[in-house]
Amino acid sequence: MPLEINQIYNMDCIKGLAQLEKDSIDLLLTDPPFGIDFHKVGTQYNRKQKELGKMYHEVSADDYYDFTLKWLKGCRDIMKPSASGFIFSGWNHLGDILNALTELGFRIINHIIWKYQFGVFTKLRFVTSHYHILYFTKLGAKQDKLRTFNRVPEYSNSPGKLYFEDVWRIKRDYQKGGEKTPTRLPLAITDKCIRMASNKSDVILEPFLGSGSVVLSAIKYDRQFFGFEISEEIYRIAEKRIKNFKVDLSSKDSSLDFWLSDNGK
Repeated sequence: MPLEINQIYNMDCIKGLAQLEKDSIDLLLTDPPFGIDFHKVGTQYNRKQKELGKMYHEVSADDYYDFTLKWLKGCRDIMKPSASGFIFSGWNHLGDILNALTELGFRIINHIIWKYQFGVFTKLRFVTSHYHILYFTKLGAKQDKLRTFNRVPEYSNSPGKLYFEDVWRIKRDYQKGGEKTPTRLPLAITDKCIRMASNKSDVILEPFLGSGSVVLSAIKYDRQFFGFEISEEIYRIAEKRIKNFKVDLSSKDSSLDFWLSDNGK
């Protein structure tokens, strides 16, 4: 039985994807596990083990390619022929994701660099202060006009021209105290992906929900969505964040202006 739309689910995305209808997804936007042991390097990611608990489900290096191939195949089978997607990745397993996309017949359109405002101090190597974003589609080059690509003026890099670079300089969220997830995408970046690669009422899929930024952006811009999160602890954090977001939106006359300001980050 198909799952209900505009809901988030506390379940393994592999099982969830199998319950979604074929050709039902317009945009895949996801930040999958990076295959990093946060419990060993937590201080490098501004995360303390006592705050993370056992919420983060790690994927070993040996299993990462098979893991990526499995969930991406589940996504491919339910994405519309004209659908596109964004995958966020660190550098350590980027090759696995690239190879899996190629094996499954996706076409990579752009390799975007997300440059953020800080990195972990290092002595013997360059500081990492960016993530990778792979933008891809199911369409062949001859069918590319069927893909949604909205040239949103405010994202242009040149005044008066619709010129969009593949390096995005967007600040990373810093989570202060209380309940935390290992990583959290800033709304500025999920907003940008959703606005440029989907239209109103389109269906957005986030197989690795995390703290829910993709769903928040979907709600803000009148998109529909499905979200899956295997960790019950992280799911509860996302559920609470989405509920509070909806309350804030409904209680403000100029809600969109509010969430586009710094207050909405």
